[in-house]
Amino acid sequence: MKKLFFYILLIAFSESISGSFRMTKDNFLSGKNASLQYSGNGAGRDKWQTVDSTFHIYLCFGQSNMEGNADIEDVDMKGVDKRFQVMSVCDEDLKMGRTPGNWYTAVPPLCRYGAKLSVADYFGRTMVDNLPESYKVGVVMVAIGGAGIDCFDKDNYAKYYENADEWQKYLMGLYGGNPYAKLVEFGKRAKKRGIIKGILLHQGESNNGQADWPEKVGKIYRDLLRDLDLKEEEVPLFAGEMLSEAEGGICAGHNEYVAVLPWLVNAHVVSSEGCKGASDGLHFTSEGYREMGRHYARVVLNKIYGIPLGMPDMAVINMDMPNKDLEVQIGKGQKLELMATFEDGHTEDVAYMAKYEIENTEVAGIKDGEVRGLSQGCTEVKAIYTDPVGKVSSLSFTLNSTCFPFSEEFIETALFGNGTYREAARAFFPGENGQMGWKYTYGLDMSGYKYLVLKLDKVQKVGACIMLYTENNIWSDCCQYPVGEEVLVAVPLHDITYTSGELQGEPVDVSHVMIVALYAGQGGVIDVADMYLTNNEDYSSDAVSVFSVKSKTSKADGIVYDLSGVRMNGTDNLPKGIYIKDGKKFVVK
Repeated sequence: MKKLFFYILLIAFSESISGSFRMTKDNFLSGKNASLQYSGNGAGRDKWQTVDSTFHIYLCFGQSNMEGNADIEDVDMKGVDKRFQVMSVCDEDLKMGRTPGNWYTAVPPLCRYGAKLSVADYFGRTMVDNLPESYKVGVVMVAIGGAGIDCFDKDNYAKYYENADEWQKYLMGLYGGNPYAKLVEFGKRAKKRGIIKGILLHQGESNNGQADWPEKVGKIYRDLLRDLDLKEEEVPLFAGEMLSEAEGGICAGHNEYVAVLPWLVNAHVVSSEGCKGASDGLHFTSEGYREMGRHYARVVLNKIYGIPLGMPDMAVINMDMPNKDLEVQIGKGQKLELMATFEDGHTEDVAYMAKYEIENTEVAGIKDGEVRGLSQGCTEVKAIYTDPVGKVSSLSFTLNSTCFPFSEEFIETALFGNGTYREAARAFFPGENGQMGWKYTYGLDMSGYKYLVLKLDKVQKVGACIMLYTENNIWSDCCQYPVGEEVLVAVPLHDITYTSGELQGEPVDVSHVMIVALYAGQGGVIDVADMYLTNNEDYSSDAVSVFSVKSKTSKADGIVYDLSGVRMNGTDNLPKGIYIKDGKKFVVK
């Protein structure tokens, strides 16, 4: 009786508003999943649309790997679960009997008539295979082969169209000339039937290596949320990597920019590792598309539903890392390896599924298993992983964050030419007119410091210069600062100007440095002792680099220092913190 009374109140309320909601009485009284029906101001069959809370919808956009570029094979046409559906978006679909705005079982092609196998195909199939049978999954797709990211920007698509070739204009024309508006239009239609749970993106080949790409993607994502009345914390973005370097991907370098997205918006990265690549170095093979689709599903199932797809249903007996004392470069991300050993003895990398407690969040951050240095310093981190049977395991490690790490994996030896680097001696061999040094995916903010200091073990004889670039390529405007015959060179960061390019003579924007390189005018070596940023007028370091001490200490002297370089009076009664003794770090808790 109480349920019936509430139902009458709900009907009375719903009739008092324009564009009202109603609940079917049979479902309400039977206790089934509540399905709200929405009555908009339209006419005909759109007057009442069922909003099904178990119909989960994903908007998909991008270029050819989202559109589909590999052959649809016999296996792809069979056994498609009717719980996986696609909404027709394009008038071209009329050629295969689909009407825009209607839902169909997701038999390929999904994007539109004439498209091929897409990453969305096996994303949806894998989703319904791993969700309860009462759940359905739908995709709404707008993708254009060869499209740059501006093609999907509501404020820049028109300019993009003006500059596009005829083929791109034709493809944009299939979506009314405005792909973004088409995605929003059909996203609104989809909301009348189900719940939008996420947005899938695969795009970047046409913007390969462009440092502003993450910001552009973030803008489009937030525009979609705003125009579809969605909340960022409830609707994540899932961005797929370009074809991997191991598979011959010629745009694999762009994956470092894909990795930036989780730091800008509520986004997760989908790895392309292990997905077979086509011979063109841009696309996946048919099997590669299937596997990449499974990768999307794996991340979505984990991040939205808490389902650890691919993880064995057993307990973890041990967790370990290859290195528990990690050096991290500020302004650049790197993937962690957190290896879990299961009861049957096999291991899995669970870094992206773990949670992390960082002692000093000003030093470093971790998202989806990628660590990013934020400021100079050292911090303790605790990794926590809950296995499929609910057992919680943890592991502690240390992150040392610095602007100029000297470990071999951080040195870019081929910025120009083919240089070589000897880590033990910190010996740089750029080659004649060569450049080598550090790249900063996220940019390095030097504006809070007065000097960039380079210390040499001995006077260089190769015509060395320090090169600063504020764009992500060495052909851009730069500042070239000569080293000369000094063994200590202090670059006055707020007084330097661009020495080449269109900005020559203008002050250098040191708030967003993308490359710091060492240049050699002739063959030979630059023997580096250290490199750092400082505000001290005597050019001394503001802090002791843990890894600098480790590399340069030739013998144990027993002296204890804190991380600011202050000598301590032995090890007794030290306050809590991190200290250095004999070139090694230790922690007082």
